[in-house]
Amino acid sequence: MVLNSFSTTRTARYISLGEAGPQVQHVWFCLHGESQLLPEFAAQLVNLDTPERLLILPEALSRYPVAPTAAEPLATAATWFAPGSLLPDLADLTAYLDALAEQVLAQCPAGVPVTVLGYGQGAAAACRWLAGGRIDYERLILYASVFPPEIDRRSTLVALPGKPVTLITTTTNVYTPEAAGEGLLQDLHDVGLDAQLRYVSEGPLTLAALGAAREASA
Repeated sequence: MVLNSFSTTRTARYISLGEAGPQVQHVWFCLHGESQLLPEFAAQLVNLDTPERLLILPEALSRYPVAPTAAEPLATAATWFAPGSLLPDLADLTAYLDALAEQVLAQCPAGVPVTVLGYGQGAAAACRWLAGGRIDYERLILYASVFPPEIDRRSTLVALPGKPVTLITTTTNVYTPEAAGEGLLQDLHDVGLDAQLRYVSEGPLTLAALGAAREASA
């Protein structure tokens, strides 16, 4: 028995908060956490949803059903890194997010500032995507970051462009020590990146915590 691979196109899904167009002053690409439902992720970003800001929430490609609830009777979750297929998943997510970003940014003013936010394992996905160097972004925000053990974190960070990185963690004890941020902060400094660590309370992310409050007047 020989396991083979074959590349093919498939339909991906994403949520947009706001509409692309000439009024957009800031674009955010926001990558969800492991098994996190997109509507739940969108609810955490409600404070960012303003007329001048466009948020794009891509869903990872490996989708699977989750237990139904009254609010989500037909819900599906998704993961960026499926067990046993790390290298193909990395190539697929890079191609997918590059194509999505190209399509979205083509509908916005030229040179619009781009922020990338990664939550949980979405932080690792964001780093691997940006390490490819095709998208011109202004800053990277990593919230409760979790890197799967199969990913070489240091080599990923070394390949990141020299743009500012903000790490976010909560003041509540709900995440693993890895997601707390101190170790990742040191790794970022070790590879020469400008990084800072911020603490927030649990719940929807505030504009101030993400450094987005100033965008309204930019």
